[in-house]
Amino acid sequence: MRFLLSFALLSFATVSFAGNPPPTVTSVSPNTGAPAGGTVVTISGTNFTGASAVKFGATNASSFTVDSITQITATSPAGTGTVDVTVTNLGGTSAVNAADQFTYGAVAVKLQDFNVK
Repeated sequence: MRFLLSFALLSFATVSFAGNPPPTVTSVSPNTGAPAGGTVVTISGTNFTGASAVKFGATNASSFTVDSITQITATSPAGTGTVDVTVTNLGGTSAVNAADQFTYGAVAVKLQDFNVK
């Protein structure tokens, strides 16, 4: 009886891990940030549960939080150029696509009401 119970638990665990689909990234906002890093980015997509890594190109995000199965908040590391933002879970790593790109460069500053005399 103990053997059957152990086997059943092992089989269930194997099915759970094997059935975990890889994540997809459908948008990154904002999609530009400073080369020094530190930009807080919202990543939207699917299958983010159990995410173990978020990368900007080959570099790990400075930090990230899985907000829901469809949203992650991450902080960009230092970098240059345009990179793909990828998410990894037990099912694999998100495939790169045009919607996952983040560009390091000059950040636009919104000027508000200035009263110059």
